[in-house]
Amino acid sequence: MKRIVIPLAGVAAALCIGPVSAFMFADGTTAQCIAQGRVVAEKFAPLGDPALENRVARTTRVGDGWQITWNQERVKLLPPEVRDFLFFHECAHARVPTDGEREANCAGLKDMRAAGRAGPAFEAKLRGNFAANNAYWNDTFKCANDGTKPAN
Repeated sequence: MKRIVIPLAGVAAALCIGPVSAFMFADGTTAQCIAQGRVVAEKFAPLGDPALENRVARTTRVGDGWQITWNQERVKLLPPEVRDFLFFHECAHARVPTDGEREANCAGLKDMRAAGRAGPAFEAKLRGNFAANNAYWNDTFKCANDGTKPAN
């Protein structure tokens, strides 16, 4: 009987703990988005989900919390630095909270810097994915650098 009870107890404990959802960065490390003192749930949308077909991700209210839904097909196509930045952008939608894309970019880049995940080399790679005259990204870096509120 002991042989059965011990493995079952272990299985029951493992089921209670369960996996913790976390975003995996390009370097293999993980992080969770925390907004208003709570972990923001993350999930992958079903293939072909019409709510995400033209988006990489979406942050929405779910009950009294937040959820980031990722379009797995589109996430895979992003350059690693854009994908890593997007985690902070989506998290900012819940953390600030804001519906504004430029505000989420600005807050996300500031959070990424504060977490030690962005700096001159990383940001040069991130900027290299967009045209030098791209107002959206220029506003993102201007806001993050000098604190100006981005135009949404």
